[in-house]
Amino acid sequence: MTGSAADAVSMYARAVDEARSRLVQLHRDEQQQIAVAAVALTAALAATALYEPLVVPLFAGGLAIGALGVRALWRHWDLVDRLADDRDAYGIPEVRAYAAREAQMDRRLLHAAQLRAWAHEPTNARLADVTDELDRLACALEDRERELDPASAIACRRLISDATASPLLDEARPPDELRAAIERILDGFDTPPR
Repeated sequence: MTGSAADAVSMYARAVDEARSRLVQLHRDEQQQIAVAAVALTAALAATALYEPLVVPLFAGGLAIGALGVRALWRHWDLVDRLADDRDAYGIPEVRAYAAREAQMDRRLLHAAQLRAWAHEPTNARLADVTDELDRLACALEDRERELDPASAIACRRLISDATASPLLDEARPPDELRAAIERILDGFDTPPR
């Protein structure tokens, strides 16, 4: 490995380690902030009987800290979701588990049903050129004997639900781009179709 390639791998490994540390910190923040909010709200409730002037400040503080906890929870989820697009981040157990949920059969069946609905929608002429490919992907998703790579499962979910990046949902994108995205997802299955 050349010096610059080794530096790139080292820099990327550092970025994954930083993402792992950030996830740990966000998880700690959400736990602490939600716990403090619960204590403040409980104290506000108790203050209604013990010392009424403390009710409003404790309640307001509890709500504010609770909002910070919800914000940390959202940021944590968003980081995991973004990391799920990067196979190298699957070294982080939380990211791998998140992506693996998308590869479960119940989610695959939902995605297959959605793909079939789009493929056979009579009013969508744009998808008429790719009906066979959409059907083939739907069949692969429904095949219980085939395992789907978690990264490909994430790509399938994004294909179906991400209006900003999906060639399926963005009408300005050409059918060839959609075909290529479907092929990349199909490459994530471990066994060839029968």
